[in-house]
Amino acid sequence: MIFGLFVISLLLFLGAFNYFLLSQKAGVYPPKQTLRRKAMGFVAIGGGVLLLTFILFLFSQ
Repeated sequence: MIFGLFVISLLLFLGAFNYFLLSQKAGVYPPKQTLRRKAMGFVAIGGGVLLLTFILFLFSQ
C-alpha cells in the first residue's frame, strides 16, 4: 500500500512537471497562468500524498 501511494505521488509530481514545461512554451493553449495553477495543484496533492505515505510508513514500524 505504501509503495502504491509513493507511485501515485510520483505520477502527480511528473504531471506537475509536464504542466510547468508546457507553461514555458510560447503560444500554448490554455493560458500560462492556468497551466501554472494546475501544476501547483498537482504539486500540492502530490506533496500531501507523499506526506501521508511517510506518516503511514513511520507508524507501521
